[in-house]
Amino acid sequence: MRIDAFTAYAAVMLAALSLTACASREMAQETGDPFEPTNRAIFAVNQTLDDAVIGPGARAYDTVTPEPVQSGVRNFMTNLNQPVVFANALLQGDVHAAGDTVGRFLMNTTIGVAGIFDVATHEGVPEHRRDFGQTLAHWGVGDGPYLVLPLIGPSNMRDATGRFVDRYPHPLNWSDEESGEAWAWGVRALNGTQIRADLDDTLGSLNRTAIDPYVQARSAWRQSRSAFIESEGETDTQYQNLPEFE
Repeated sequence: MRIDAFTAYAAVMLAALSLTACASREMAQETGDPFEPTNRAIFAVNQTLDDAVIGPGARAYDTVTPEPVQSGVRNFMTNLNQPVVFANALLQGDVHAAGDTVGRFLMNTTIGVAGIFDVATHEGVPEHRRDFGQTLAHWGVGDGPYLVLPLIGPSNMRDATGRFVDRYPHPLNWSDEESGEAWAWGVRALNGTQIRADLDDTLGSLNRTAIDPYVQARSAWRQSRSAFIESEGETDTQYQNLPEFE
């Protein structure tokens, strides 16, 4: 029997909270990271997996896959996410961005062959970026404590909730039966691999130069996420594109 995604997500979150219930109030006030011991443990596991499997796999993919193919993968994944962007643009009251997103999705899905070719950008239809974490910020919800999520990496309570909610408008999750199929997981894995390949130089530089990679990653992600939210999703930054395994 397949474990429901919400049940698994809730179990991870509750485990993290219970393990760090005694974290000091002073640490929380100074760093906004009251769950740092657990976060560091998850960060270490993520780093180990990345060093052993994810990173080498992404670099091998980057080596053998021609850039035009990778560009098509990026375009396809971006197009697949447009229903998420559309839903959040409406929730934020941005009718103009919602209209652009519908136009892009229809144009790229049809003329652009399922989004492999970004015809909409060529025709001057702007691309917008929206997610539910950003929508919550738009509604005045605070970011909450910093979190490190298994496989996904840096987040916070608001944006972790947003990631889960964004599953529902995403086409890969429109059907409960289809969302668990091997092909759907293959698409998610391809998305994560492409993003990890694109981030390889950035993550490599962070690991080589940072005295404490955990602190550096936390700072870089917070700055990137803050800039993204303050720009209302119109600023594309490297740490914004962390892999998502739905």
